[in-house]
Amino acid sequence: MFKTDTLIIGGGLAGLSAATALEGRKDYFLAERERRPGGLAATIKKGGFDFDYSGHLLHLRWPETSKLILGALGKNCARIKRDARVYSHKSWTPYPFQANLAGLPPSVKSDCVSGFLAAYAARKPAGSGPEVFTRWTRRVFGDGISNHFMLPYNAKLWQYPLERLTTEWCAPFVPLPTPEEVIKGAYGKRSEGLGYNTVFNYPKHGGIGALPNALAKGLGGLRLGLEVESLNLKKGVANVRHFGPVHFRRLINTSPLNELISRSEDAPAAVRRAAASLRHNTVYVLNLGVKGVKSDMHWGYFPGSAFPFYRAGIATNFSSELAPRGCSSFYIEIATPGSALDLASAEKGIIKGLKACGLLGSAGQIVEKLWLKIPCAYVIYNRERAEALPVIFD
Repeated sequence: MFKTDTLIIGGGLAGLSAATALEGRKDYFLAERERRPGGLAATIKKGGFDFDYSGHLLHLRWPETSKLILGALGKNCARIKRDARVYSHKSWTPYPFQANLAGLPPSVKSDCVSGFLAAYAARKPAGSGPEVFTRWTRRVFGDGISNHFMLPYNAKLWQYPLERLTTEWCAPFVPLPTPEEVIKGAYGKRSEGLGYNTVFNYPKHGGIGALPNALAKGLGGLRLGLEVESLNLKKGVANVRHFGPVHFRRLINTSPLNELISRSEDAPAAVRRAAASLRHNTVYVLNLGVKGVKSDMHWGYFPGSAFPFYRAGIATNFSSELAPRGCSSFYIEIATPGSALDLASAEKGIIKGLKACGLLGSAGQIVEKLWLKIPCAYVIYNRERAEALPVIFD
């Protein structure tokens, strides 16, 4: 019989961080189903390129987190000033869209500025209870910015009806400029410094996978290639594939919550119903190894319906070590509501889109490619989620 104080499910960054805190203090058993640490913060090598599961950048907001991550990476860490852009109406503008309208057609710019100022003048506090995204964006940004960016971009990203999407997630991630900043960004200088990710960190070598690899060193309780198949929370026992029963006193779960509940033998019916109501989207990432790229951009947002992807980035602008000399690497993200993606058709649409916006001259520049799938990507915020979580955690 194997006993441990703490069972940790998942060896991604959250699970590895928890294990780091417990190392030398408490017994723990960290079960990671892959044969490498990192989960979705892993780096895959192919054809001389290092490909991540999309753009995993380090936005360090808290001193304790900064100490852990920077301590693990040591000298293998670069601090980078963001260069993010938006492509709309056949124009590149700096991110965020709402504060950098200068490069847009005059009619679009006027529509956005007048709409924002009208909304600002009429703005009232949100009512009680969760506010849905369609109402929130029009109340905060007005019709122009909402119609030209906020609504089409977020529909493409979330793959969920925006009139049902609630807005608890917005505050840290959607920059809210002042009227002065909107006017300056439309008729004067670009607005910089808005948003949570104006400066970020990224490993100099090894891709984002360098971080979980560094955190995993010295973790005596890390077990790779083991998956928790089922568990009984009342009895404190988990059945681990390729290992056997593990008895635990405490549980730290970093896997998707609905997956945990489905594996829990003793979960009450009400909890199972609540977990079944939780939603998420799925993201497919096409990584491309390319020759002859001449852009300094880190990533760009694509609200237009002509582009099947919502975001595309150039990972080698984080670190040139991610590709062979003379090459660059793109990551391009397409979201689905969970359904499968026709990869061949999507690839054609991606190449067409990259050519249309000027990031790619021809398909002949592509020397390597790798599709990666993130099954549980973005959590869907809705009223069902707000009602389900108290039931699950009670």
